[in-house]
Amino acid sequence: MNHNNLPILPYRFNLFTKLLLSITVLTCICPAQAEYTNNFIDDASLTGNVFFWNRDRERKNLLEHKYEKNLRHSSFNTNLDFRSGYIADRLAIELGGYGAWEVSNGGKGHPNEIGFSGAYSPYEKNLEKQAKDVSGLSFYKAQLNFKIDELFWIKTGYIQPSGQTLLALHWSLLPGTYRGVELGSVIDFDDAGALSMSYMWADKYKAPWYKRLYEFKRWQNGKKIDFLHSAGMKYDFKNDLVLESAFGQAQNYMNQFFAKASYKTDVLNNPLTMSYQFYGAKDQSHKGANVYDGLAWLQAATLGYQVGPVGLRLEGVSVKAEGEQGFFLQRMTPDYASSNGRLDIWWNSRSDFNANGEKAAFFEVTYDLGHLNHYLAGWRTGASYAYGWNAKPNSTVKKQKNRLIESAYNFDLGYTVQDSWAKDTSFQLHYTQYNNHENHINSWEGGYGNIFQDERDIKFIVTIPFTVFNAQQK
Repeated sequence: MNHNNLPILPYRFNLFTKLLLSITVLTCICPAQAEYTNNFIDDASLTGNVFFWNRDRERKNLLEHKYEKNLRHSSFNTNLDFRSGYIADRLAIELGGYGAWEVSNGGKGHPNEIGFSGAYSPYEKNLEKQAKDVSGLSFYKAQLNFKIDELFWIKTGYIQPSGQTLLALHWSLLPGTYRGVELGSVIDFDDAGALSMSYMWADKYKAPWYKRLYEFKRWQNGKKIDFLHSAGMKYDFKNDLVLESAFGQAQNYMNQFFAKASYKTDVLNNPLTMSYQFYGAKDQSHKGANVYDGLAWLQAATLGYQVGPVGLRLEGVSVKAEGEQGFFLQRMTPDYASSNGRLDIWWNSRSDFNANGEKAAFFEVTYDLGHLNHYLAGWRTGASYAYGWNAKPNSTVKKQKNRLIESAYNFDLGYTVQDSWAKDTSFQLHYTQYNNHENHINSWEGGYGNIFQDERDIKFIVTIPFTVFNAQQK
């Protein structure tokens, strides 16, 4: 019985309230140094961006043997980001909000991920709400930052992960948001290296194209997952060798694992970077459908080489994801946009190239056109090609003989303003021609739950950063 007639708050809300109160008390009782300067306002900044996005994406309809509009829209997006200075060099706040204006919208693909979805969450059952995008306002950050002498830090509230864990974000033009707490430490051993460690816990999330936070849920039966948490570490040897590892869990549902080794050296006086990456996932013992049969994994190797204005990338992945889902997910929850996980491989080639049994390779060449003439300073171009083979259907398909091939061509052109009032304003044009070499299976069908039919995709993005005020201006 509530004798004081006060509202009975949910346990997790009480948990956050207690955590915020604890941080505030710690700030007040920390041993005072001889002098503290209150830099809350003096070191504060208010910055933002204005974005314009235009996209025209078509997808092949096998039944009618033609391409159809999938996404065709123009959208404006803008954000404001406030960061305070630290009170007594201990406590600071960050706030971030944004808005979207859907100028035009067509096609069958929703959400377009730049405006807001008409649905409240990725679990929305109302198909009419799912099948539209709307303008509106939302937030992406409201957090308290606490630190002790640059060694130990905590942030809590509505946050974006910044440490070494497996929890990551979806991005449109702005990041997604977790409700949770993250804490970490950096220990510097001088010439011997530096160790970074962090832990994060969260109970809700929202992708940036949703206005409200929502819960985590299991595959198929939709049973609630109370929380996600993850711990990770990175050791930088300060000799261009970096080792990383992490572990994560979705409560009573999924375990995930990560390891990465990266190294940088010079070859013919030009920098060569390389890495090996391992991402693993395994169902915990629970009632209901299993996502994977045994340990699933994605392994990757990368090479990057810079020769003057020419950048070269060569990367490859190999996947094992046996089971009813049939493809590997880096996130610990199954539904798209329900959460996200760390994956350092991104080819901007439409497909995830992550089907069970699939092998894939990617090659990219970029060129800084400013090397040709000073009038071209700020211009960059690039071309890339991705090819995946041996993709197997999921285990619900009785005949497992089919092997799918997919590929994509990409072309990029970009310009960044070098000076004047518009300095750092950028323009990006990206084109993808994606090819599904299996011409008899419709999108998402035939046991390939994450592979669609041929696409043509054009994206044009303008980014205009601005500063209302910052510490350096004062």
